[in-house]
Amino acid sequence: MAWEIVITDSKLIKAIKSELELKSLFVKPIYREGANSVIRTSISNADDELLRRYGSCKRWYELDHSDDDDGNQIVSYTRQYLIDHNCLSQELMDSVPLRYTIYAPLLLFNNSHRSFNNDRWNQFFALHDPNDFFAGLAQRFPQVTHIAINMPIVESDTMRRPFHLYPLYGEFYGRLSENYWLQPTQEDFENTLWCHTVQNGIHQYWAPMFTMFSRGNIKEKKRILDTFEEIEGNDVVDLYAGIGYFTLSYLKRGARNCFCFELNPWSTEALGRGVTANGFNSQGVHIYTENNINALERIRNSEIKDLRIRHINLGLLPSSKDGWPIAQSIIHYQDSLSKENHKVTLHIHENVHISQLQDGTFIQSTIDQLSTDRYHNYSVIHLEKIKTFAPDVWHVCLDVDVHKRSKN
Repeated sequence: MAWEIVITDSKLIKAIKSELELKSLFVKPIYREGANSVIRTSISNADDELLRRYGSCKRWYELDHSDDDDGNQIVSYTRQYLIDHNCLSQELMDSVPLRYTIYAPLLLFNNSHRSFNNDRWNQFFALHDPNDFFAGLAQRFPQVTHIAINMPIVESDTMRRPFHLYPLYGEFYGRLSENYWLQPTQEDFENTLWCHTVQNGIHQYWAPMFTMFSRGNIKEKKRILDTFEEIEGNDVVDLYAGIGYFTLSYLKRGARNCFCFELNPWSTEALGRGVTANGFNSQGVHIYTENNINALERIRNSEIKDLRIRHINLGLLPSSKDGWPIAQSIIHYQDSLSKENHKVTLHIHENVHISQLQDGTFIQSTIDQLSTDRYHNYSVIHLEKIKTFAPDVWHVCLDVDVHKRSKN
């Protein structure tokens, strides 16, 4: 974790940036948050003199580290440890991971060929106590008590659970009940490691052994906050809520009600913790730990008067297509409650090959499929390329406005 400074006076930006650059503490980019500017630093010490002068409004954020060998604390610690134990080896040093992220209290390594879990390091740890090595490493970082390697999730797992998180140091959970995956108890939640980060000023929580966290969605979260003013005072449906990746952004933007559907009970617990930590009105957050096939029934039975669903989020990868008919049924239901022509915006997340983006077939096929609903018009408003998912494959979000079709 490191500190970022929230600036209300834009005249200070140049001076702060220059001073940070002079001390090699500036982290790109500077970004806007409403009327404020946010300047990121690599400062981890809250008592730093520069923070005392400029950090009247400062906050933690997760800092991704990918330094070269000379500047990386992991490398310098490892080299000294091996020297102290008369084991310095170029083969071991060539396998030291360079990329890591800190989500307090967890230090998380990326999965790559440079890993503490490869054959060379496994042979080393067979002869030397790994707890001694990693305990010393953890002491190099403030707030770090646990270390793990982030392995790929199982794509076929509909609950998107991190089965391949590989713990290296620390106790990630204590005694758990028999059915802790599907029906965890409050004691299970309390006996588990929880991580915390702040993105765009929003606190997020998750249990890394039981739920995934995707930091790459930060761009899309920011787009929700910056782009859609009409969220405020209206209702939102998040058909794949997870730990609240997008739900929390809708709530911060002023959504009146959020209907959240998520299969994984560990994710809905995380979402609830995020709602509380951010001080959102819990009465407007309707969390359902179940399949979203029941979404229409749940909304119909919510007894909310003057339903005003303005956005429906479909944030499942690699495809959210199973949720499209559910979203359409919700729109039909809202239409039945009023003669007004309500506009609803669908946010459709998909993994799409670059060729389908370039020739327009992705957009056309999406609109063609949605338009089998002959009661509404579907208009593409925007296509956002969020991040690369694989070579030539993009995670995108397609914004589609839905209007009731005129009877004329």
